Amino acid sequence: MEGVVEVKILGQTLIVKSDGDETYVRAVEEHLREQIEEVKRYTKAVSTLDVVLLTALNITGELVKTKKQLDSLLARSEELTRQIEQRR
Repeated sequence: MEGVVEVKILGQTLIVKSDGDETYVRAVEEHLREQIEEVKRYTKAVSTLDVVLLTALNITGELVKTKKQLDSLLARSEELTRQIEQRR
């Protein structure tokens, strides 16, 4: 069920359509807000665009790292499954 949620990020109000429920959208909003605040704390980025771009890079870096870890775990799981099947 598609829902519409209003979120506010960096003073901008956005209307977000989501297949997830409002709780999910709020969790995403909070994560983004936390990441933005971290960038603001630890960088000298002045413009909102710089802050947003650095935040996007950080989040994308996390995503790529997590995807690599997941791919590695899936490959290991498949290998272990093959080994178990061979021993039967």
